[in-house]
Amino acid sequence: MTEADETSEDDRSVELSSIAAIFPEIKINPESPFKATLDLPVALPSPTKVYFQQPVDVGFPAALTPPTSIDEHKAELDQTAARDVHVLSYLPPVNLHIELPDGYPSEKPPRVQLNTQPPWLPAPILAKLSNDCERLWKECGQDMVVFTYIDHLQQLAETAFGIQDTNDGELYLARDLKIPLLDFNSKTEREKFEQGTFECGICLEPKKGASCHRLLRCSHVFCVPCLQDFYNTCITEGDVDSVKCLAPDCDKNQHPTPAPGSEVQTPRRKKDRTIGPSELLQIPLSTETVQRYVFLKRKKKIEADTNTVYCPRHWCQGAARSKRHPKPQDPMEDDDGSDDDEASPTEPNGKVDEAPSRENRLAICEDCNYAFCAICKKGWHGDLVFCVPRLQAEPTEEEKATEEYFRLYTTHCPTCNVPCQKLMGCNHMRCVKCDTHFCYLCSAWLSPDNPYRHFNEEGRYCYNRLWDLEGGDGENPIGADALHNIFEVDSDDDAPNELFWDLHSSDEEPEPEAEPPRRRHRAPPPAPIPLAPMPPHETRKNGSCVPSK
Repeated sequence: MTEADETSEDDRSVELSSIAAIFPEIKINPESPFKATLDLPVALPSPTKVYFQQPVDVGFPAALTPPTSIDEHKAELDQTAARDVHVLSYLPPVNLHIELPDGYPSEKPPRVQLNTQPPWLPAPILAKLSNDCERLWKECGQDMVVFTYIDHLQQLAETAFGIQDTNDGELYLARDLKIPLLDFNSKTEREKFEQGTFECGICLEPKKGASCHRLLRCSHVFCVPCLQDFYNTCITEGDVDSVKCLAPDCDKNQHPTPAPGSEVQTPRRKKDRTIGPSELLQIPLSTETVQRYVFLKRKKKIEADTNTVYCPRHWCQGAARSKRHPKPQDPMEDDDGSDDDEASPTEPNGKVDEAPSRENRLAICEDCNYAFCAICKKGWHGDLVFCVPRLQAEPTEEEKATEEYFRLYTTHCPTCNVPCQKLMGCNHMRCVKCDTHFCYLCSAWLSPDNPYRHFNEEGRYCYNRLWDLEGGDGENPIGADALHNIFEVDSDDDAPNELFWDLHSSDEEPEPEAEPPRRRHRAPPPAPIPLAPMPPHETRKNGSCVPSK
């Protein structure tokens, strides 16, 4: 019998062949057939908090004073602040080196060596795990023990090899391990995610994780093409508040249910948190689109702040520098502060008694760097000069035309008073700012449970007019010529309220309708069939709606 035949029939080679069939990732040394290497993954059963210890600055010793309870509480806060906490689900694998010596398994146990890279597992625990191999070999009656030992390590890996038991259930690691461990955890999570299959919440089709994106805030999964189409459309149209999770129950899950018997506190109303620019780049969206998104978000916050002071130069009209909304140096930097910050009582653009204090009168435009007074809007004159607020100037022709257009072709939200214009569809509207349901014809608030009840009640001004202006509102709405049959008024007639209808009008005399609500700034044109008379307090002239005298 040759030496090769003896080796093939050796118990050591038989055991290693069996282990290789169970663990295909094992690497057997080609130069020494009885040496092997195996990486054991460490996947925690649940996300675990890992505390990375921060170095404490050593300074000069302070004067010795008797300790107090306040000092003890301060020391606890300082100790908590010095810890950097992260949640990890995966840790770097444990590398196992196995060598089966001559005389194994009857006379000698296997030689094992354990290590981790980076060295996150303490040396005493590694030594204890190495000694477990000989202990298990003796418990098995000095028989084959390699598979039993590997299974033993896999079970201990689920609890991070007991490292939490030595620190009161908390996992403490050195600070220099933070970056490699976070990188490994992120890379492993991405690999596991790409290997899975998920159902997109938008197109409802199963997609591989490689073509999907999991939102960082809520972990909802959508396919990348659906997210790109929706977010690009929202940013192009300026609807930055809709750049958020598209799951309908996402906001409900973020509000925990109070425990039974606990005091119920009214939560402070906050707007939905939008997605950050860094995550939009990961989806990915183009750099130009993300820059526009950041610009529109900041612009909306500045315009919503009643304390914002604008540059008095007509060719600039930029906002003054503000600590509340600083201008970012990086176009990708997003001010992810709270959207519900309460405005201070000072309103520089308001009344005289609400004027800013003397030290806050200096305002500098962030666009043209023009220094001016926040009260009188003139060039900066110093703190010692008495000034009065500038009177409101006469509106320009452009401002008058804009105001007239808003009055004729928009409807204001009954909650936030934002003008809205319908592009198409029915007259059931939802405000893009406050999500209020309202009627486009009369600006009346509608119940979210049954908003169409408003259009089905007889006697109302909007009865049976759900689809008026279906093609949209405006001067020349596309595809809505037939819906804009504007009736005219003969100004020379003795009866100014007598209406002359077009050829599409009905031969029957329509019944008088109820007085419309006074929320709306104008009355919309009626539907072509049947045509109803306008309310008695308004008439039409030259195709536009004007109040009757």
